[in-house]
Amino acid sequence: MSAEAPLLAVLGVGVSFPGARPPVRALADVELRLLAGRSLGLVGESGAGKSQLALAIPGLSAPGAVVEGSIRFCGEELINASPARLRALRGRHIGFIAQDPQAALAPHLKVGTQLTETLRSHHALDARAARAAALQMLERVQVPAPAARLGQYPHELSGGLRQRVSIAIALIASPSLLIADEPTTALDVTVEAGIRALFLKLRQELKLALVLVSHDLAVVGGLCDEILVLYAGRVVESGPAAAVLKDPRHHYTAALAAASATLEAPLGLPLATIAGSQPAPGVELAGCAFAPRCPAAAARCHAERPPLASVAAGGARVACHFPRASA
Repeated sequence: MSAEAPLLAVLGVGVSFPGARPPVRALADVELRLLAGRSLGLVGESGAGKSQLALAIPGLSAPGAVVEGSIRFCGEELINASPARLRALRGRHIGFIAQDPQAALAPHLKVGTQLTETLRSHHALDARAARAAALQMLERVQVPAPAARLGQYPHELSGGLRQRVSIAIALIASPSLLIADEPTTALDVTVEAGIRALFLKLRQELKLALVLVSHDLAVVGGLCDEILVLYAGRVVESGPAAAVLKDPRHHYTAALAAASATLEAPLGLPLATIAGSQPAPGVELAGCAFAPRCPAAAARCHAERPPLASVAAGGARVACHFPRASA
């Protein structure tokens, strides 16, 4: 493991909602380490805890959420940081892109106003300089006719353009970390491909660190250096993206990979599915949460939760009593 200090370090993080009935633990004992300029994909089905982790990092967890553990950004502890400090970090140092750009953008403010207000709140720029920077950022994220877009409201834009504007707002103050929570979920296939290509281009140009949330292993495989797989709020596998995609060791990761669409798959064949479902919110199983759906589960899997342990050189780890054999 590199001795370089991480830009982002998450240690033993849990997110729970004790006021829910029944109480819900959305995340438990999550750990990750992200170096400057590197990218990490958070993968899992809906309800796995991906978005809860993405929201917890910049202090955006919902009211009533209890976040435990340690989240350090550039060495600074973020858990229990003051709201004012978290607001100062968001935008200026940590950019965030939500799933739904329509909900994320203020409907009553023009695009130009939203871009320049974000920029001027973090940098001492006058109105003219802020507008010039906003125009340049829209050009960078490949918004056509950017000058005209500055005077438009979000509802006047297509879904793809709204997402590009959201990306521009997240990047306008030049953060070192970008968190993108399923940024292509609401888009059609063609627009999604364009947004993915844009992320790859921006990462290379801006040297950003990226945390990308997705339910699709194929998506993060094309954009991320590392992959962390979540299931029922816990990490079940993590490691270099190439290794996880080519040689998944956890049975859940292998099932996700089989369910991901690829260009190589023959046309007309239905995608594989994973039988069953995750435990209901608030349900804590004694053993491995994936055991009821796992084809390799044994009695031990139902009785004892497996620890996350190294399985190969290079940092790959898996939480499984009986991991898949290496290819």
